[in-house]
Amino acid sequence: MSAPRILTSLRPQLRLARSALPSASTRLTFSTSIRRLDNKGDSGRPQAAHPSKHAPRPVSSGEPVAEHVKEDESKRAGLPEEPIDGPPPRPKPYTEPPAPLAALPAHELFYLKNRTILITGGGRGLGLTIAHACLESGASVRCMDLLPEPSQPQWSKAEELAKSKGLEISYHPLDVTDQNAVSNLFSDLFKMDSKEHPIRGLFTSAGIQIMMPAVDYSTEKFRKVIDVDLTGTFLCAQAFAKEWFKRHPTMDGQAGVHGASIAMTGSMSGHIANLGIECAAYNASKAGVNQLAKNLALEWSRKGIRVNTLSPGYIRTALTAAQLDEKPELNKIWLQGSLLGRLSTPDEFRGPVLYLLSDASSFMTGADLLVDGGHCAT
Repeated sequence: MSAPRILTSLRPQLRLARSALPSASTRLTFSTSIRRLDNKGDSGRPQAAHPSKHAPRPVSSGEPVAEHVKEDESKRAGLPEEPIDGPPPRPKPYTEPPAPLAALPAHELFYLKNRTILITGGGRGLGLTIAHACLESGASVRCMDLLPEPSQPQWSKAEELAKSKGLEISYHPLDVTDQNAVSNLFSDLFKMDSKEHPIRGLFTSAGIQIMMPAVDYSTEKFRKVIDVDLTGTFLCAQAFAKEWFKRHPTMDGQAGVHGASIAMTGSMSGHIANLGIECAAYNASKAGVNQLAKNLALEWSRKGIRVNTLSPGYIRTALTAAQLDEKPELNKIWLQGSLLGRLSTPDEFRGPVLYLLSDASSFMTGADLLVDGGHCAT
């Protein structure tokens, strides 16, 4: 028989076989156990994959499907159940939470109007510079320092500024390592509090530095640095918090809007070791200040007091000028470490400190503001 005749005679059988094949719309489900991921049985021989006994019966696109089958398949696939009747529920409209600062123009967030700021180390240097900045921003100021009298002529200028703005500035000698003296003075300052300018901020900048090789430190010298820079900072923050909590016992959750702010002076030296100088005690104390602030923020933030640190880089002051005179090679080392190629000046920290003390940083606590000219970036 010729090939054409054979094909003609087989056409009915081919049609029959084609109609018996599953259609493209038919869905087959197979399952493979974890043991047989490699398609081998216990004997190691290849095993044929079998349809799962739990899989739904293959259904062609033309067959009706029972509703309970659809529901079971949706649950197995993790799909959300379709509502039985009616449209899906509408989502609740979003409601903005209360925002008491939203009505203020952005620049007014940095103002310190109608409040008083306490400043340790406020008789000279960075502390006195910040006192000027607080007055310019509308706050009255209480300055404390170990000096019997504040530095002139800067102090007289601060007094003139306060008088011109109808504000107050006062100076109070204080040894920050004397717990009783700190406690008594802070109690007196809070008693002087007025409704027009309530105390709502503390900036701690009292500190010392003793440079020498670590092997040469005596216990007394090492402790002196820690006592002033770390313990003194803690004692002042503690005294502030005690007086604040006496007067504001129910301020839970309101820190940052109606509460107080403590800004502590840390240092980039709390993050790094300084090339060219040997000051292990100072660096240890500043690292301690950074960690202290985080822990105080944890304890006090929900009670109305935010706590943050400012970590300056090298500042060109009378102290650093003396260091550079003694070691001229430090100038080159320090300038190379700064991405800006220079040292900072005290006035460049007015903005950062005002930010930490003001409502502009109302959602900031337990943080360290590093202002070091990029020194720690390399």
